[in-house]
Amino acid sequence: MKKLFSVLTDDLEHCYLCGSNVVAIHHVFFGSNRSKSEKYGFILPLHPRWHTDSNDAVHRGNRKLDLQFKQLAQTYYEENIGSRIDFILEFGKSWL
Repeated sequence: MKKLFSVLTDDLEHCYLCGSNVVAIHHVFFGSNRSKSEKYGFILPLHPRWHTDSNDAVHRGNRKLDLQFKQLAQTYYEENIGSRIDFILEFGKSWL
């Protein structure tokens, strides 16, 4: 199993939103960008309610939450890794 890390939180054992110790690992940029999320540490621990198991879940259409996480990751990228142009070249578009 890969050793995952996050630049968005120091605690992968508790939900980023509610603090529960029941978590699933969320890749902020998923699909074809999943490996890039792992490369840059754009992952967050989420309780299943926020990840996949309810209408509030990021993978069930909670666009507000999805956008919040993407903006958080992009801001980190632009402050620590590269420019907005670099981000767009890497991830396909800007969320800011």
